[in-house]
Amino acid sequence: MSHRARFALLILICTGIYLIGNDRVPLWDRDEPRNAQAARQMLQSGDWVVPHFLDQVRTAKPPFTYWLQASAMSLFGDNAFAARFPSAIAMALTLAVLAFALVKWTDPDRAFWTVFILATSAIVIAWSARTSMTDAVLLLWITIAQLCLYAILRGGGSWKVVIAMAIAIGCAILTKGPVVLGVMAMTLVMLGIFRFFSSMAVPAMPPRHGRDAHATIKAITAIAIVAIIVAPWVILVERRAPGFIRVIFSHDVFQRVFEPLEQHYGPPGYYLLLIWALFFPWCVLLPLAFVVAFRHWRVDPKIRFALAAVIGPWLMFELVRTKLPHYLLPALPPLAYLTADAVVRCLRGEHKDLDTAGTRGGITIWALFVATVGFFPLIATWQRESLPFDASIALTAAGVLYAVIVFGAFMRRSLDVGLAAMGLGMMLVMSVTFGWYLPQVDLLRLSPCIAEALQHHHGGAKETKAGDVQMIAYKEPSLAFDQGGTIREQPENDFLLTHPPAQWPSYLVIRNDVWERMPKDVKDKWELIGTCRGLDIAGGMKISTVMALRKRAAGEGAGATTVPASTQPAVQ
Repeated sequence: MSHRARFALLILICTGIYLIGNDRVPLWDRDEPRNAQAARQMLQSGDWVVPHFLDQVRTAKPPFTYWLQASAMSLFGDNAFAARFPSAIAMALTLAVLAFALVKWTDPDRAFWTVFILATSAIVIAWSARTSMTDAVLLLWITIAQLCLYAILRGGGSWKVVIAMAIAIGCAILTKGPVVLGVMAMTLVMLGIFRFFSSMAVPAMPPRHGRDAHATIKAITAIAIVAIIVAPWVILVERRAPGFIRVIFSHDVFQRVFEPLEQHYGPPGYYLLLIWALFFPWCVLLPLAFVVAFRHWRVDPKIRFALAAVIGPWLMFELVRTKLPHYLLPALPPLAYLTADAVVRCLRGEHKDLDTAGTRGGITIWALFVATVGFFPLIATWQRESLPFDASIALTAAGVLYAVIVFGAFMRRSLDVGLAAMGLGMMLVMSVTFGWYLPQVDLLRLSPCIAEALQHHHGGAKETKAGDVQMIAYKEPSLAFDQGGTIREQPENDFLLTHPPAQWPSYLVIRNDVWERMPKDVKDKWELIGTCRGLDIAGGMKISTVMALRKRAAGEGAGATTVPASTQPAVQ
């Protein structure tokens, strides 16, 4: 099989895995449904300039990802699959870009292992490529920009490269603001530090007549292209929502740097510890990757640049006070390259570090960890009967089989088989997890369950207007997306006690513990239409019982209440 066919097959398989279960696993986290709802509102309103989440202008992100999600919704409908579709495609394109560039600059083996390692890393295969977040789209643009930067530093700054880098930077800014500039700047800072500690000129650029003049013209052109991409939206959004850009920079950029927003705080060394989970299963090779890299960084510009592209952004994200695991994603492609380079050198016999007692000891610990974690789904079914037993057995079997095959291959010193099994096993486990296990976990279906109860009675968003349905205590953003977008958050938990019935909404979603504290005369004015129990993510990752209620009409007595069969509790 040719290397082009290998790359095409790998990327096609990975894309399929990234899409598995995306239509069956509910939106979770807080930003996933917020992004999806903002994209839906763009599509419904026709306003593709100012993002909104319900009634509020959403300044958390520029609009590029919303544009992609809204476009996908126009094809597939406004559902979870469409909201997540751009991430899977963006990740596949990132893999393709890496393959194309690395085959030109290095050999097909290093290129293949780089793509394989990145594609099967935990943060990619379990999160970035399958959620309705900005991460995968941003990674595509940053990867292109960084590859172009390397080409320029190595003397390959043709007009095509400069234009491609400018387009990538402009699109990255429209995706998540100036983070791309920070990543590139910190990479250059680290290259400067490497140059200081090295006797050779790093990075080397061959002398060329008129180079300075040409570089100046290209730089001005690149800046102009970035401005052409970004400026139209900036001008329009400031006209329609004055202060939008100021809020983005003051709150979502500068304040994020100096303060931990939304309690997303981590101690010093946060990412240094977290990388062992983010880069799983390849984390076991991290010591090897850096040992080999530091043996060759002085003589190999690719390794030198990859080291700078890992260490520089890592330091930047460690210094930023607001910390989230996926912030480190831009450092993973160069980290995958360093790991791939070490793997290829060891498989070719240049180094023996992959076939040592220390490495086999690390693999043993790795395999014991994987096998132990593999039993968690099965053990959990004994604690909570509502969890899917058959899917739990399958997931446990996949995890244990994964650990045994990798361990056995390394113990037999079949290193290439063991390494291949690390990635393929991750594909298998993630396929079972998202394709079979998670879709059957009713704990995750709290918002869809409540939304079904509401839609059974009021017909969904088409039959209600904004504010007809309100949430008290339970304020999961996913419910806004699942219900259709007319629901609103009520900030006052005692709203029913402090406002007359005439100001109450037609429908109410309320957490059970808050409802139980209401007096009888208030309760008598509501009819129960659904009760569900599940995981309340926004409420602190706890199990909550949530009720859907309909306000009785004037003169309607308090009779027996019924819960439609289709909206029985998600978890008993």
